[in-house]
Amino acid sequence: MRAFKLMTGLSGGVTALSLALMPIAALAAGPGTAEGNLTTVSSGYVADSTGNAEALSNAQFTVMPGELTLDAVPNIALGSTNVKDIASAGAALNATSANTSGGNGYDGNGSGNLNVSDYRGNHAGWTLTVGMGPFSSGPATIDSATLNLNMSKGTVDNSGTAAPTALTLNQSEVTNGWVASPQTLWNAAANTGEGSNTATTATSSSLQVGKQSNISAGTYTATLYWTLQNAPAAAAAPKAAS
Repeated sequence: MRAFKLMTGLSGGVTALSLALMPIAALAAGPGTAEGNLTTVSSGYVADSTGNAEALSNAQFTVMPGELTLDAVPNIALGSTNVKDIASAGAALNATSANTSGGNGYDGNGSGNLNVSDYRGNHAGWTLTVGMGPFSSGPATIDSATLNLNMSKGTVDNSGTAAPTALTLNQSEVTNGWVASPQTLWNAAANTGEGSNTATTATSSSLQVGKQSNISAGTYTATLYWTLQNAPAAAAAPKAAS
């Protein structure tokens, strides 16, 4: 504990009188405390031959929280096939760099870009899911189609953020305007996913169309349903030992 500096050259009686008339903190060298400090109770800290006067003050700023946002989702354009191939054996269609045309989804981009930004500042993590509705062309439908969706991880501000997961999406029922069985594409655990996170549709993405003898010619479109949740997906429970 810092010793108090008492004025020298005074008689014991004068010193005692001085201490009685003024706060003892006024003779201290500092720094102050919450109970007694230079601003509220002291007339000044003493600097003399026995030591320096010392004081502490504060610098402060506030960081305001931002938002977790879904900034970009990709359209998935696939190559063409023909009635004979689907009617006889089905077809595998690779993803292309082209954009889609038509359909009921209006939020997708033709560059294959996927982007999630997290500027909340709470390090809570997040989850992005996606599901695929059925393919149709007017009244014509596809009996069986499976989208192998692969997203290549791009730039992320937190290097610990995991890459998107490769998914196999089947045509799913749409109930009350939303797909019934979405899957987790990108999961940012707590303390990851902060800042900007980008991914791009990989050329390895493809659509497998099952054999269908009654296939109709036309351009078929399915809607992709994307959902960003403000917490990471729960980890799967460990399997019980057999």
